[in-house]
Amino acid sequence: MSTYQVVLIDKPRDWAPRTSDDLPLEVGVPRGELGEFPQLFAALRGAVEHNEQTRSNEGAQWAVVVEKGAIGKIWQWLRICTPLEYKIAAIWWPMGWEPDSPLDVPRCVCKAQGSIQEEVMTYRRAIAAMEALNRQAMDGVGNMWYVILAVEYEPISRTITYDPAGLQTSVEIRRIHVVQPTGSAGFGDCSHCPARAMDCAWMTESLNESDSVCR
Repeated sequence: MSTYQVVLIDKPRDWAPRTSDDLPLEVGVPRGELGEFPQLFAALRGAVEHNEQTRSNEGAQWAVVVEKGAIGKIWQWLRICTPLEYKIAAIWWPMGWEPDSPLDVPRCVCKAQGSIQEEVMTYRRAIAAMEALNRQAMDGVGNMWYVILAVEYEPISRTITYDPAGLQTSVEIRRIHVVQPTGSAGFGDCSHCPARAMDCAWMTESLNESDSVCR
């Protein structure tokens, strides 16, 4: 099971972060830590709260979310997870499931097959896109539903191969998280699901819709 950690680095004096989970080009070395968390979004909230307090202070320390004990590109035993990227994924509409809101996320999303849009969005834009796409799905007849994926910054692994023709192939494996927006969003109505007597295998994490997280 992954353990996420919020570490502190020196904030460059001339660096202007675009978001509260941004990362400078020169990260230096970890100077301390704020805590450990079992879930990514809990660690993200801790980092964002710290960075919002120190964003305008020159020479202050900046918080970064990492996976403890994982091999990273920059730090050997800390894999950097922030800044997050947000994408929209299309999933099959679960059988017997009915949404109450266009921002609902079904519990069985991990069992669905779908496609991920390559466009990287800000969190605020991803929320708007998810709501618009799902509202169309609710008003019409379709078999697809849309969810937001948060993609961690550094890959879990990266493999590079070369063939005799001089072509290079790179394969990166990245950890993604299904985002359940807070507020009016929920899990929808599963009362007509044919497998409703079984426990759902998927557990969701909630990402707080604060302006400090939105990009």
